[in-house]
Amino acid sequence: MTPAEAEAAHLRGPESTVDHSFRRMQDLRKVSREYPFICPVDFKPHKGSPPGEDPNNDPTFVERHDPNDGAHYNG
Repeated sequence: MTPAEAEAAHLRGPESTVDHSFRRMQDLRKVSREYPFICPVDFKPHKGSPPGEDPNNDPTFVERHDPNDGAHYNG
């Protein structure tokens, strides 16, 4: 089977096509390890309050919320 026949049979994509989905999943896993919680105020990935603890379980988190505290993912 020639490369043209394989491409026509959908056995492989065009030679110049690069699949970035695998790299994207690696990046998302890295972010989720570093920022394991979702901020209950602005719904961005968050390190925790204090780091490592779920901000949803902290009753004073909303009052002390600062988007520039360095605990938010800004990527």
